[in-house]
Amino acid sequence: MERAFDPSDPSFLEDPYPVLSRLRERTPVFYDERRERWFVTRHDDVRACLRDKRLGRNFRHLMSPEEIGVPQLDPRWSAFWATERWSLLWLEPPDHTRIRKLVAAAFTPRSVEALREPAQVLACQLLEPLAEAGRMELLYDYAQPYSIAVICRMLGVPLDRHRDLLDWSHRMVKMYEFDVPDENAVAANQAAAEFQEYVRALIAERRAHPQDDMVSALVEARVDGGRLSDDEIVSTVIVLLNAGHEASVNTLGNGMLAFAQHPQQWRQVVDGEVAASAAGEEMIRYDPPLQLFERWVLADDFAVGDQSIPRGDKVALLFGSANRDPRVFERPDEFDIGRENALQHIGFGGGIHVCIGAPLARVELEASLDALRRYWPDFSLAAEPRRTGAFVIWGLQALELART
Repeated sequence: MERAFDPSDPSFLEDPYPVLSRLRERTPVFYDERRERWFVTRHDDVRACLRDKRLGRNFRHLMSPEEIGVPQLDPRWSAFWATERWSLLWLEPPDHTRIRKLVAAAFTPRSVEALREPAQVLACQLLEPLAEAGRMELLYDYAQPYSIAVICRMLGVPLDRHRDLLDWSHRMVKMYEFDVPDENAVAANQAAAEFQEYVRALIAERRAHPQDDMVSALVEARVDGGRLSDDEIVSTVIVLLNAGHEASVNTLGNGMLAFAQHPQQWRQVVDGEVAASAAGEEMIRYDPPLQLFERWVLADDFAVGDQSIPRGDKVALLFGSANRDPRVFERPDEFDIGRENALQHIGFGGGIHVCIGAPLARVELEASLDALRRYWPDFSLAAEPRRTGAFVIWGLQALELART
């Protein structure tokens, strides 16, 4: 079974969905000996696993690596692991609860709604001159500078080094793939070290000169009678910056490629037949920017259906497979922006690790689609789209568009 699933195979990375479909219809869960993981393929099982407290993003608060037979973290990549140490994506309660409460205070509905108009203005400012030029590479020219500007505005991070922020992020997220080559790990570790140095300088500046922004709030916050450590703040700011733009950029790239391949669907957006907000949900369902999310089994009594999975094993939840499950979505391989239940997609995770920035991501996507239909009502692919060659963080390397 597992031989059919090879996320390093170039043909699989061209279009993984036929393989994922075959796997999903054969079995709800399978074990891959090469990667030493259980893969969960079906929508309801993936959603249940996301909410199951017997699974955790980390195991080290309950078990040692020796106890469950996994290697220690490679000391060569100590800077990267230091960044992950206090990341919301890594932590489990009570540390996760403590830090997430502080972050959630900044992502209130009111604060996110306050960014709607600035996000719309910025989208138009970026896309209007690109429309006049008649051609753009969507990711580099628009999606990356747009998304990083929005999240930086929310956090209070200056934009003077936005290309550095993007570069650090691109290098770091490659550590979440399978079978990471040493050269990628070296680059990710160096990026983590540089990113940490930058954020520490920003923390020192905000401590000396507080502003009305999230970095200052994290510096000044008191939790259970104490303050967050600089290490905790560094990890939190980095994960919010990285997660805050990577998924948004890839969602827009994947989705606009789908629209280029289904022009009749784009026409419905342009003509106002389908709201941009609804179209965005189908973009996430049809070709999500995160293909899987992993958990560790923390209890002795865990099972997916009839398949028991031992304590200390790793479980990989296949979001892309779940989002095309015919048990939930009719004609799941069709791109249909009028789909009534697109909101049932698994794009933002679930449980305690559900994406805290999902409301902001939706604001960004809606603003981008509204501006694109205004300035790019008719477009076509100007070159063959190129994938990144990665599976977990699923996106395009480039998407060249031309006005028609």
